[in-house]
Amino acid sequence: MTSEPQQPSPRCVIVVVPPSPVPCDRSESATIATEYCFLPQDVGTAPVSGAEDFQIMLYYDASKDLCYPFKYLGEGGNANRFTLERICMRNCSARAEEIYPVDESKACHYRKALGECYGTYLRYYYDPIHSKCKKFHWTGCVGNGNRFIDHQACNATCAGIHDDGTEEEEDEPDTPIALILGVVFGITGAIIIGVVVFLVMQSNTLFIILFN
Repeated sequence: MTSEPQQPSPRCVIVVVPPSPVPCDRSESATIATEYCFLPQDVGTAPVSGAEDFQIMLYYDASKDLCYPFKYLGEGGNANRFTLERICMRNCSARAEEIYPVDESKACHYRKALGECYGTYLRYYYDPIHSKCKKFHWTGCVGNGNRFIDHQACNATCAGIHDDGTEEEEDEPDTPIALILGVVFGITGAIIIGVVVFLVMQSNTLFIILFN
């Protein structure tokens, strides 16, 4: 009598769910918007551990054809999330080459863009008429390729570029001095107020002791 072949015992199949799309340093040369560019801003979710691990990222706003910062909570979200404005615009905007050209030296001819947010960040831009890098205040979002994190990066990209023109040279902001003085005076003022409050409280205490 021939026995029937044994059937393999059932196995547990583990399905691995891929994580949400990682942010999006996808390409610096892409200039055709893809589907993820039209996804809504998604802040994601906080880690299960409860630890605060948020990051400032950027998303593309198709209605305005601009990239804006947002607070990403650390997990989940969607693919409309970028680490840099340049990369965001180059992946999603048809105007990318006009704003953040692949040849970064082309942006040295652009006028500085102050931005559309409300921050105050010290950055550098190249003045092609006067052939030098200068400081300016960037508001923290929206701009162009003529913006550099420091003087050295500006010079490395733009040194030697010159445009003819008759515009008068703009004064540079004295941000470091103004900021330092503001902080110093602010701390000094807080100390003075604290001392005055302390003395008033001490005098009131002495008054109570003497007349009670």
